[in-house]
Amino acid sequence: MKILVDENIPAAVACFSQFGEVQQVNGRQLTKDGIGDAEVLIVRSVTKVNEQLLAGSRIRFVGSTTIGTDHLDLKYLSANAIRYCNAPGSNAESVVDYVLSAICRIDNILDRLLAGATVGIIGYGNVGRRLGRRLSALGIAWRAYDPLLDQSQFSGLCNLESVIGSDLLCLHAPLTRDGPFPTFHMLSIDQLTAMPKNAALINAGRGEVVATEVLQALVAQRPDIRLALDVWEGEPAFPVALASACQIATPHIAGYSADGKLTGLRMVASELAAFLNEELKPFDTPDYLATTAPISCDGADEVDFIRCAVTSVYDVEEDNLRFRGIIQSPARGDEFDLLRKSYPVRRELAFTDLTTASAKFLPLLHALQSGC
Repeated sequence: MKILVDENIPAAVACFSQFGEVQQVNGRQLTKDGIGDAEVLIVRSVTKVNEQLLAGSRIRFVGSTTIGTDHLDLKYLSANAIRYCNAPGSNAESVVDYVLSAICRIDNILDRLLAGATVGIIGYGNVGRRLGRRLSALGIAWRAYDPLLDQSQFSGLCNLESVIGSDLLCLHAPLTRDGPFPTFHMLSIDQLTAMPKNAALINAGRGEVVATEVLQALVAQRPDIRLALDVWEGEPAFPVALASACQIATPHIAGYSADGKLTGLRMVASELAAFLNEELKPFDTPDYLATTAPISCDGADEVDFIRCAVTSVYDVEEDNLRFRGIIQSPARGDEFDLLRKSYPVRRELAFTDLTTASAKFLPLLHALQSGC
């Protein structure tokens, strides 16, 4: 059996070789001709899996090692008896780490949140709930909007207007284009200009949730609102003017921790094993996933300590600076993908050995790593 896997999925060859012959492919450039006689396709979010790609092929299993499914034509897959799966929640903690790092780097936001300002979360799924849990553990107030959930069963849920009125707005809604509450271009310029003075907006979910034109208008009308964008409409292309106006701009890497990638790989491999009525055997994982060396953290106060602990493990400013280097490039689309392909090893807070000599900071350390 031939198995096609995206070349940017770490340990994929070691993992899937137990099921058949593994061939690595460029997920962004994969076409119908490249499918050949493969029966299994393992992708990331950059590959559009639909009739155009699979018609006439022998593919009978599609697995995406990412949390979303908007790149999969689920109706087509179901209609053609092609088994599919994704990896919900696999990189959720990685995305939360990204948000925390952005909070540490956006001017004055961390200070204000610890002093009583509020975070608004749009989308209360795997990422939104984990973010809420860690914010609560840090003593930071938050509220969330998710019309698909029963507000009476989830504390913290409220209406959209209240969430948009928060000092920091975090977007974690999946991309949907139909149903009673589609998220495609769901936020208008009128809604976003109603945000408080000196607010901030972080989008580490899906670029199409807010239209590029709306964000550009927001920059023009409300320059006091700081933007941290990890996702963009039309990736890998991105609008130069908007990217330049962001305080933080990154190439869709919020969920790119090594730990999250391995979790997603194992989830999909387990589904494939079950589909084939086989048992998933242990496989070699990269050496960089061994236990990390201890990192000592300290600070003059809570703000200093949180910033030290978070950025010692993952500093989003490093990704921001790398992205700045390609913004004006004529080949910025290709370089966007190259930044993702050559992304440095990044561990999650929960898998890092953080220590502190200050007993007063131990509760904050536990909160950052486990949300409790």
